[in-house]
Amino acid sequence: MNILLTGSWVRTAYVAAESLAKAGWEVFVCGSNFLSMTRFSRFIQGFDLVSNPFKEPEQYVKELAQIVKQREIDVLLPVHEDALSIQTYRHYFPENLIIACASEKELLIVLDKYEIIKIAEAAQVGVPQTYAPYSIAEVDFLAKTLGFPLIIKTRRGNSGKGVFRVNSAQEAVNKYQEVIENFSLTSTQMPILQQYLEGSLYGGCFLAKEGEVKACFIEHYLRCKEEGFGTSVLRKPCVFPLLEDYTKKMAQKLKWTGIGHFDFIVNAEKTSAYLIEMNPRFWGALNLAVKNGYDFPRGLITMLTSDEPDNESFQPVTVPISSLWIAGEMIAGVAEFRSGKSMALLMSLKRILFPGRACKYDDFRWHDPLPLLVELAHYGSSFISSGGKINPVYTEMMH
Repeated sequence: MNILLTGSWVRTAYVAAESLAKAGWEVFVCGSNFLSMTRFSRFIQGFDLVSNPFKEPEQYVKELAQIVKQREIDVLLPVHEDALSIQTYRHYFPENLIIACASEKELLIVLDKYEIIKIAEAAQVGVPQTYAPYSIAEVDFLAKTLGFPLIIKTRRGNSGKGVFRVNSAQEAVNKYQEVIENFSLTSTQMPILQQYLEGSLYGGCFLAKEGEVKACFIEHYLRCKEEGFGTSVLRKPCVFPLLEDYTKKMAQKLKWTGIGHFDFIVNAEKTSAYLIEMNPRFWGALNLAVKNGYDFPRGLITMLTSDEPDNESFQPVTVPISSLWIAGEMIAGVAEFRSGKSMALLMSLKRILFPGRACKYDDFRWHDPLPLLVELAHYGSSFISSGGKINPVYTEMMH
């Protein structure tokens, strides 16, 4: 069986490629950047350069369809935020091609950060107070109702993009207008206002079939790129019955088939948890799950091709393993250094070189070292070309 992974620049594609290649399948990847870490991996059989899925979605899908034909692909697995474009232009692909993601209708719902909050409320899952203003005039009133600090976020976005914290009503109104203008948002894309909650960040990862959860894995984020915002760079597995229950309730409510991931904020006593958003795709910390015996890429493919995940997909290890994202830790170090922590870069280097015996790397394998170097070159290039931004944003990502 031939499998095509998209988003070859991101480490989740690298982890998925490793998993699927070890399962015995032929893995191909594609991406819109020459500096794509997975294209240089020993786990893949070929790479194709494609258009940017955010800027030219239809052209991107046309090119994918050509690759599917030329490489005789059996399964197309969208790895990053391109799933919606792929399903929107599904007609370009052969009818018998397995596309390993949710339908266009389902994606439009769960990618909307306000819609997923309403679904969670209906499923009796804890959520922060959240409002969707109809106009700028409402922002001042709603902001004062929620109190400060307050979160403003776009209804679409990933990796902390489009998320802002404000500390006063005037700042809320100004930032709200700024977000609309900067991202060219229409009246149907107005940002939401969300209650700010103190707590720790967790993730609920799962594979489900028609709402029935086949595997569930809970992760605790110990460190993030931007001090609480953005993707995690260090995390560990944990047992958390409340989050498992919430994850299963959401999968059932959505009648979900495939993989998914929920972000939660948990209070200090671990008695309350609040769902923040959903990722209907592989999540940044995928390596953590795989290293702990939850091989979601393999489980997804075997479920879609053989009705149920195979027995090899989910075999939990006896000793928990943590996982560190090297490039992400370097980004976090830069962010801390900019905030005035003079030793931040040195501390990041220490974490990378001495992560501990029970810690693995997201983006480095001793027997496959080149992808890490290419990944660092990719992020370095993005950092320079964006004028020093550690989390660059395309306007099209927010639509």
